[in-house]
Amino acid sequence: MTFVLDENTAGFLPAVRACRALGYDRVTDLPAQGIAPGTLDPDLLRQLGARGRFALVARDGRMLEPLIQRQAWRESGVTIFILGKQWGNLPLAELSRRLLFLWPTLVEHAEQGGQGVAWRVSPKIPGPAPNALRLVTARKDEAGR
Repeated sequence: MTFVLDENTAGFLPAVRACRALGYDRVTDLPAQGIAPGTLDPDLLRQLGARGRFALVARDGRMLEPLIQRQAWRESGVTIFILGKQWGNLPLAELSRRLLFLWPTLVEHAEQGGQGVAWRVSPKIPGPAPNALRLVTARKDEAGR
């Protein structure tokens, strides 16, 4: 599985380098996957899904709220880790530290959770790393249709 950082996570470059140094070499960004900056979320999800097994790390806390984006995500099979806007308020060094602390848990969840799963990732570290992730589930009205 390849982890892709969306364009809103550009400040994560030091963390990406550190992840690679820890042996997680399948970490990249959208341009490296041939996806242009500014590509709409439904399109980038479909493009990633068509290319294989991907986990997208995104800082757009509302990424799955519009129905069209949620539908594109479900069709793509891409696993998503949503880092809310509070991540952007952290100093870069602290943001990198927290992401590195959580990275093995993100990898484990991505590999064991199957494709097409989405997780919200808290910027707070509430004890063991798995406690920082919360599974995103479909709203009742969307799941029932």
